[in-house]
Amino acid sequence: MSEQQDALEDLGSSGVLSALAWANTSAYRRTMEDYDPDTGHDQGWVGSTAHRLFCDRLHRVFSTGKHAVDSPEAASAGLDAVAAGLYPGEYRKMPIIAPGVVTWSDLNRSPGWRCGRWRFLLASFVYGESNRIPWPQKSPTKRLVASQGKPEGWVDSHPMLPFDDEIAPLSLAAIVRAMAEEDEDSEVTTLIVAHSVELEVGIRELYLGRSRLNRGGGEAWYWKHDLLATDFGTPGTGTIPAPPGPRPGTPGVQDAPVRLRREVREGNDK
Repeated sequence: MSEQQDALEDLGSSGVLSALAWANTSAYRRTMEDYDPDTGHDQGWVGSTAHRLFCDRLHRVFSTGKHAVDSPEAASAGLDAVAAGLYPGEYRKMPIIAPGVVTWSDLNRSPGWRCGRWRFLLASFVYGESNRIPWPQKSPTKRLVASQGKPEGWVDSHPMLPFDDEIAPLSLAAIVRAMAEEDEDSEVTTLIVAHSVELEVGIRELYLGRSRLNRGGGEAWYWKHDLLATDFGTPGTGTIPAPPGPRPGTPGVQDAPVRLRREVREGNDK
C-alpha cells in the first residue's frame, strides 16, 4: 500500500478528512460573508481571516486549543462554547471526534495537528496554482517539511531543475528547532493541508498531500488528494453526547457553499 493510501485510510477512518472539509467550509463561508471590498478588504484580508478561522474550526472539532478537554464528558459539558459563533446548522454537521484522537502538534510555531503517525500543517496558495506552489520560497518550516525524505517506493519521473541561488536560504535556527522536534518521534510524517479561494465566484480548493521541495520549479507534491471531491462517509471514532436537537449521522461537508456578501468588483482582489 502506498503512503497516500495509508494516510487517507488512517485519517479517513479517524474522521480527520471529514473534519478538514467541514472546517474549511465553515471558515470560508464566514470569511466570504464578511468580505466587503468597500471597507478595504482585499485578498490579503481574505487569506489571513480564512486561515485563522480554519484553525479555530479545527480546534473546535479536535477539542484542542481553547476548546481543549481531557474526556468526552468534559467535551459534552462544553458544547455551547464549541457551537458559539457558528452559522445555524453548522454545529450539527460537525464531525464527532473524541478528545485525544487528534492532538495539537505545531511545528516551529506553524499551526498543526497530529493523528497517529501523521502530522498536518495548514498552508494557503494562489487559487489554481496548487501544482506549482513554490515551496523553496515559503517559510523555513514549510521548506523543511517539503525537504522530508521521499515516500517509500517513490519513483521521480520529473527530476527537479538546478537550484536557484536567488532563493533565500533556510534560517539555521529555525531548522535546528524544527529538526529537534522531529527527532522526538522519527515515525511522524508531516503532511500539508493546502487551501485557497477564487474571490470573484467564491470557489474553494482544499488538498491534503505530501509537499515536495521543487527547487527551480517542477512538481510541488509527491502526492495530493482533493478533499472537496470526496464523500468520506460517517466520521468519528468516539461518541460525544450531542446538544438538544437532531444531529444527522452523515455530515454534508459541502452543502454550505461559499457565498459572497456582495459582488466583488474588478480591481479589488489584489
